[in-house]
Amino acid sequence: MATLKFIASDSATAMEEVIKKLGPEALIISTSKRGNKVEIEATNDKVIPKRNLSKTSKDSNFSEVLHSKIDFLREKQRNRIFSKNSGEIGSSIKTDFPDKSHSANNINDVKEQITALQNMLSGMVITDERGVNEKIGHSTSLKLRQLEFSPEIVTSLQPSFEGLSFERGKAAFINAFSKRIAYEETEEVLESKVIFLVGPSGAGKTTLAAKIGARILERSKLSDLALISTDDILHYQADDLTYFSKLLNVPKFKIKTEDRLKNTDEIPHDQKIVDVSSIEAHAKHLISSVRNEIGATKVTTVLCLPGSSNKQLIKNQLATYKDLNPLVAFTKLDESEIFPRELSLIAEQNVKIGFITGSRSILGSLALASPEVLSKYLSNYCL
Repeated sequence: MATLKFIASDSATAMEEVIKKLGPEALIISTSKRGNKVEIEATNDKVIPKRNLSKTSKDSNFSEVLHSKIDFLREKQRNRIFSKNSGEIGSSIKTDFPDKSHSANNINDVKEQITALQNMLSGMVITDERGVNEKIGHSTSLKLRQLEFSPEIVTSLQPSFEGLSFERGKAAFINAFSKRIAYEETEEVLESKVIFLVGPSGAGKTTLAAKIGARILERSKLSDLALISTDDILHYQADDLTYFSKLLNVPKFKIKTEDRLKNTDEIPHDQKIVDVSSIEAHAKHLISSVRNEIGATKVTTVLCLPGSSNKQLIKNQLATYKDLNPLVAFTKLDESEIFPRELSLIAEQNVKIGFITGSRSILGSLALASPEVLSKYLSNYCL
């Protein structure tokens, strides 16, 4: 019995050496990185040394389950081979298969075991992506993960690229992903009676309010529009919304969040864009009150997130406003980018993206996030 260590440029090559030296029955004790090399420790002893049993519970549990399932299948195969070679239905066969119903149950058990193994191994990367060999590294699924799309999203959209070459598969995946996260009825949002803009401080809500207002006025020169800001008790800064209202030639009003927008009834305008700069709890209470008053279908909540947002910020903001069914707007994209890892989180949360925009120009700088627009954006990133 021997326990040996094998070092190679990748895990596949190291495994070949394991099989050559210790045979196909060898057990893998550990796999680790050594600089640019992969080190595999293996043994042909059926009892793994105790010093190696200090692996994490997750690894040891998986190993135990996997080996138990493989041993189960091997035992079944040995019984079949023995039965075939002996040419008789002996007591051992009768014990395993006493009748047709029992035989059918055992076959179903084997099928379930195989299915369980397939599910456990599906999409699994045995080692760090840098350690896989060239053949494995060329798979479309793994390359999409290397582009930082989440494993969950790649797996869920696998039917869109399965069987295609990488370039064609990547294009098909991006199209499917863009359709999943894009809100295709953003034009209808521009007809909402009230559009609330929420999000963290510095996300560009005020600028986006002006851009949405400009887009509404472009669609209809006769649009009866007003810009509204809430009473911000946290920040004292220049009132840029007043400047934008003069630029667009529309009235601007200021309200207090505790008024629940009651005084907007006195504002004789069909559409209102509200730049909400209040504590999150106050903002949610204000929006919920208006939705209850005039109807949720006439109100749109837009969650503004700057292109530099990390996953944690996005996750926190989505958790805060999720019950208001917000439409995401990514802002300041002329200053920073959004990446597949952040967009994957949006997709996993089943939230839609309605707008993508920069921070400089007001007129003509707002893009509705259609599948075509997002697909082009991601295609340029994934070149």
